[in-house]
Amino acid sequence: MTEHAARAFVLDRRPHREQDLRVTLLTEHGARVDAVALNAQRSKRRFMGALTPLALYRVRYTTTARATRLDEALVEQVWPGLARGLRSQTAALAATGIVRAVAEPAPHDGALFLLLGELYTAAAASDDRDALAARLVRFAFEVLDHTGHAVALDRCVRCDTPAPDGARVTVDPHLGGVVCRGCGGGAYAMSAADRADLRAVRAGDYARGRAEMLRWTARIIEGVSVDAAGSIAGVVDHFDPR
Repeated sequence: MTEHAARAFVLDRRPHREQDLRVTLLTEHGARVDAVALNAQRSKRRFMGALTPLALYRVRYTTTARATRLDEALVEQVWPGLARGLRSQTAALAATGIVRAVAEPAPHDGALFLLLGELYTAAAASDDRDALAARLVRFAFEVLDHTGHAVALDRCVRCDTPAPDGARVTVDPHLGGVVCRGCGGGAYAMSAADRADLRAVRAGDYARGRAEMLRWTARIIEGVSVDAAGSIAGVVDHFDPR
């Protein structure tokens, strides 16, 4: 039996038995922890905030050879702006779903923990449609980069030939990015303008953000993680400019 203490985000919670909850946590050390919180549906003292996502907790949990038990979760930080704006909350929940889909059980470098906190802060500060879409797009690509699933938009993933800046390209999600004509091409055609905007947003230029980018991002990452792509696709209607 080993006891642990850490700051953590709740990535998922679901009822278990009559009064318990099953929760998925992302710790500050970059580990995804699946645990059972005994009597969590009744105990607001040990499990503040009902273990809902979109808050930062300070948790204690115990691991044994058979299971992991969450012993306590105290709220350390909340983002009130997420509750005031539906689009902001939707973006934050989508980001949480992306992390839940790709985070690994073993501790990593804590990058996903930091990225998720930064996304919450940015989403809480603005409900602007295009700016939020840009933040979420960049977040998705950064998460994939840090989990070893980087998407190539500047060169062919098969032969490493650079894709000219002004060229229309094709993308194969299952291969991880652009595939040139000589290597057989990909399933989706992407205009030079769309690719330029995606690359700019990925580099941090949020002024180039457009809500339509969410559709492209969902398509591009579906080969890496269907669940992560679904988290983005599921919020597209909230950002639809029509």
